[in-house]
Amino acid sequence: MAVSSDNGSGSLAQIFDSLTPQQMRERGSLKWSQYPGDVIGAWVAEMDLGTAPAVEAAIRQATHDGLLGYMPPSVSQAAREEMAHYQREAFGWQVEAEQVSLLPDVLSSLSAVIASHTREDSAVIVPTPAYMPFLEIPGRNGRSCVEVPSVARGARDGSPHWVLDLDGIESAMAAGAGLLVLCNPWNPVGRVLSAAELDAVAALSSTYGVPVFADEIHAPLVLEDSLAHTPYASRPGADPDLTFTATAASKGWNIPGLKCAQLIASGQARTRWETDAGSAHLTAGASVVGALATIAALREGQDWLGEVRAYIRANRDMVSDALNGLEGVEPTLPEATYLAWLDCRDLGMERPARFFRKEAGVAMNEGVTFGRAWSGFCRLNLATGRGIEEETVRRIGDAVRRLSQAAS
Repeated sequence: MAVSSDNGSGSLAQIFDSLTPQQMRERGSLKWSQYPGDVIGAWVAEMDLGTAPAVEAAIRQATHDGLLGYMPPSVSQAAREEMAHYQREAFGWQVEAEQVSLLPDVLSSLSAVIASHTREDSAVIVPTPAYMPFLEIPGRNGRSCVEVPSVARGARDGSPHWVLDLDGIESAMAAGAGLLVLCNPWNPVGRVLSAAELDAVAALSSTYGVPVFADEIHAPLVLEDSLAHTPYASRPGADPDLTFTATAASKGWNIPGLKCAQLIASGQARTRWETDAGSAHLTAGASVVGALATIAALREGQDWLGEVRAYIRANRDMVSDALNGLEGVEPTLPEATYLAWLDCRDLGMERPARFFRKEAGVAMNEGVTFGRAWSGFCRLNLATGRGIEEETVRRIGDAVRRLSQAAS
């Protein structure tokens, strides 16, 4: 089921409001088919909101033209130029097309950076809570993973404010770590890292000579008008020789299955990337349909994205109101991304997502999969129709209240 704004059936918000769990199950995505029965899919980081009409049109045109084979140089060049232009226009980061490489996804670029651009005996620093594969990929490449738990320093606008443990990161760098993984905007806590935080990371990177892998895949999804995404590599203190940035249109325009991400690097980092056979070869794995969809998204999909951000923001605010005062659940609501981070430790269970899936029929991600320190938490996906979101939080609230009544 495609969701377009040009089908004559009303505004995007009205279309999204009409979505139902049954429609989502019939669509058959992993998010909605992993757990059978009357279970709401709120775990995988993909949206239920379709994609932009321009992206749909690009996919249809590629099919019509039979452009379903290997990547033509002209399409690759156009995608690289469009991403460079987007970074300049959206974020003020001066990127040129020759600094951009195409590749299948962000995770393949991280794996290549670890395997080819870090010392064999060095560890990878991952601030947690962290996107789960960031904790797994170092081990697959023969590296240890140093988890540095972050801290919540009180509430801001009713939501905990998570910050990097810079002292912990510095200790790991001083001990000989070979790479820092920096997620900005930050999955799963939804933070938009400030320029000051990025500058502090850059200072540590330069002092200890530790490269930074910046995952900025959620950059198009800043929800607050008062905030803006700042690319790590755009900061004056970020050493280009020590910086790899990975991004994609896959989250903002909901096209992860089309397999076309971008690795942006300059200086010695660019030279190392292009001269290493393993990382340079990733270009061959990018999808031509994904590249065409990326071009369309960045060039013509901004209005759609703006409406989607507003819709997710309204979902977030509704969830905030619905969970306000729910004893045992403290939500971190996102500044960016479409992911909420729920602190359920007061419910007295290590794996609350298992409880909510069984007792509420809501499938979320288990907090402990985001790092060893995060048992008792879970991640909730907010990128769905309003009616589905309302049913999700109603189920969560009812399950918590039943648990409280049983304990009293």
